[in-house]
Amino acid sequence: MGQDELRGIAVVDVGYTNTKIALFSPDGEVLAERKVANHHQPAPPYKHIDPEPMMALCRSALPELDAMLPIDAVVPAAHGAAMACLDEAGNLALPVMDYTSEPPREIVADYEKIMPSFEEALCPLLPMTITHGLQLYWQQRMWPEAFSRVRTLLPWIQYIGFRLSGRAVTEISSMACQTHLLDIRAQAPSSTARLLGWDRLFAPRARAWETIGVLKDEFRGPGLRGAGRVLGGVHDSTANFMRYVCAGLDRFTLVSTGTWSISFDPSTSVDVLDPARDTNTNTDVLGRNVCCSRFFGGMEFAAVAQDAPAEAANLATVAALVARGTYAVPSFTLTSGPVPESAGRGFVKGPAAEGAEERASLAALYCALMVSEQLDAIASKDDIIVDGPFSQNPVLLGLLAQLRPAQKVKASALRDGTTAGAAALAMITDGKLPTIGIRMVETRPAEIAGLDAYQAAWRKMAYAKR
Repeated sequence: MGQDELRGIAVVDVGYTNTKIALFSPDGEVLAERKVANHHQPAPPYKHIDPEPMMALCRSALPELDAMLPIDAVVPAAHGAAMACLDEAGNLALPVMDYTSEPPREIVADYEKIMPSFEEALCPLLPMTITHGLQLYWQQRMWPEAFSRVRTLLPWIQYIGFRLSGRAVTEISSMACQTHLLDIRAQAPSSTARLLGWDRLFAPRARAWETIGVLKDEFRGPGLRGAGRVLGGVHDSTANFMRYVCAGLDRFTLVSTGTWSISFDPSTSVDVLDPARDTNTNTDVLGRNVCCSRFFGGMEFAAVAQDAPAEAANLATVAALVARGTYAVPSFTLTSGPVPESAGRGFVKGPAAEGAEERASLAALYCALMVSEQLDAIASKDDIIVDGPFSQNPVLLGLLAQLRPAQKVKASALRDGTTAGAAALAMITDGKLPTIGIRMVETRPAEIAGLDAYQAAWRKMAYAKR
């Protein structure tokens, strides 16, 4: 179905905290949204996700939104850090693991012996159970009877599509997002997946924009007006990146911010990637490898700012912090991001930041420095586009522009790139991306005296052996 024939597009966007269903018009305008909090359950057997509140929202919201504009396409999008293990009847053989689960040390140590190399998977082993391969290994080792009943493995993203349509598929952006399940260059099952027999359980591959089925009766209400086609679905961060590709951009670096700050650079060679700096690739929906780096941006900002709102920051206060030598040194969460071996070792050096204004200003300065480091980690050279919460922080943006004078820094006005990018998939015809404009505003660099020397001193502390 081409863009001219579409009426409504519904994006089912499943984040870690909330599930949102957004209704889009054919020209990409958001018409309405519905939201519900996700349920995360404690062990036993491990922290896990209850999918039923999400599905209850789909049952109520999809018919309601269809009454506003007939829904012809439904696009699943979700975070790329969970797997669904289905039994022969299509039920969950094991609960869907919450990626904040902490596996036993011996499980991690044993997995490290058989996990794919960085050169093969193009991603490091991530903390907690963010890596799909570690999730599956833990489940297979500790709950072998339940795992023996597994007949189909599919990413959480495609589990949503399976529940909506009844057809199980996998998709390249979902299978390649730091999973250890694929040999990225070959786009084939990884050595670990083959060794442990997971490859025989992978659902068949579909394209993100391919129709895999139609909405089951339970989601159609008393009478759905639209066609209700369910598409293959997409990894949420990749959906956001694709929205900028649909704007006709080619050479650029996207800094997509929220809970995580993830930088995408389609022009960088994979040869620059370094597992110690939390770099990796994400594969876009067209099968192209995109170099990425990241850090726990939203959480790190909150750790430094404490209870101070981002709006409390200002450049005059930043200048005072720089002049007196107050530093926030990474990292304040259990991830290192672009600064190797810094996880959980964050500290403030020099006079403490007092009051909301100083704490918010220090957080903006710290995160601007960290974003610059993650851009260095993927050899970013082209225009920088920032979206998400950091794009609404003029202090952070101005500092980033001053730190990177050879590049333009632009703030995107795109309110929700994940759902907008996912909606654009419904507009793909014969594999050709739609063309949709994006409004961006170029940032004027800050003029903080002594910032270069401050950054040099900060980097010396950040990279020091501790």
